[in-house]
Amino acid sequence: MVRIAKALGLVILCVAVFILSLISYVSLRKDNLFTSSKYIMGGPRIMFHAGFRSQFAMNFLDPSFIPLTNALNEELQGKPYKWKFNKTAFYQQRKDIFSYIDIPSNFSLTKNSVRVGQLMHFDYSSHKYVFSISNNLKSLLPETSPILNKHYSMCAVVGNSGILTGSHCGPEIDQADFVFRCNFAPTEVYSKDVGKKTNLTTFNPSILERYYNNLLTIQDRNNFFLNLKKLEGAILWIPAFFLHTSATVTRTLVDFFVEHKGQLKVELAWPGNIMHDVNKYWKTKNLSPKRLSTGILMYTLAYAMCDEIHLYGFWPFGWDPNTGKELPYHYYDKKGTKFTTKWQETHQLPSEFKLLYKLHREGVTKLSLTHCS
Repeated sequence: MVRIAKALGLVILCVAVFILSLISYVSLRKDNLFTSSKYIMGGPRIMFHAGFRSQFAMNFLDPSFIPLTNALNEELQGKPYKWKFNKTAFYQQRKDIFSYIDIPSNFSLTKNSVRVGQLMHFDYSSHKYVFSISNNLKSLLPETSPILNKHYSMCAVVGNSGILTGSHCGPEIDQADFVFRCNFAPTEVYSKDVGKKTNLTTFNPSILERYYNNLLTIQDRNNFFLNLKKLEGAILWIPAFFLHTSATVTRTLVDFFVEHKGQLKVELAWPGNIMHDVNKYWKTKNLSPKRLSTGILMYTLAYAMCDEIHLYGFWPFGWDPNTGKELPYHYYDKKGTKFTTKWQETHQLPSEFKLLYKLHREGVTKLSLTHCS
């Protein structure tokens, strides 16, 4: 038995050494990815990123990590590509989206569209879960859709990717007529790279749990209140009916807004069950993850208001294509935070990126891939 145990231990040690060797190889490949002419001119190779090393076995067979095109490789190398807006293709895509989704009508529930006691189901949860519309929630709903008859020449949709770190895209983003942001992302400290202007930001109720301790203390409530004050005049788009796990915290959020109704100048929007139609459209583009990312959802909604859409911070990998350095998952993550691949449980971010890059090359939308200055 002792000999068998020793032999088994030796086998385990050898396997561990082999895996570590593979991880080191992946790391070296990642560091040389964009400097190798063989990679640029050659055939398909696996696209590695920092998070890849922690999930080598799972991602090795994931087709989403195969490089996109030679055109993208060249563009990331800094070779000039003059993007030209294709208005005809843009309006065709808008027409296609509108054939699936009435965005202005579904952008938010309104006072006239629901009744007190009405049961709402959740887009991504079992049909057995319901949420009852309360007097307080109904009082917070807008009279009409906040985007009805709104029209802008050029819009910026800003994702939260770590690629924005050091991008100096802030001034360019702030020049847009309307700026969409995702998940209440901070801008003040990062304005040089992400801009200051916010016309709309999404707010998943789970943010209260993650960053504001469910508003359990006076300090938590003050922090939340002060951050909301910075958004004066902006739309706070609250997808409360995506997951049933948001139900309890949504009630906390509703109570907070009722309490501070006269003190906050933020325009609230509460979408109903919009995702069925949004998902239906993107399935026609061969994109059908468990859940679409907030970024591509905002890109979809932007078609209802914008005549041209520019995208920033849509880079789903853990390394900077401009420098090769490792990136955090979000631009606002604490220094030293490692890139996470947890999104793989629900999203298909590389597949979304491929599709958006294709639209970029077709002139439908402009996708910022390199630093702005």
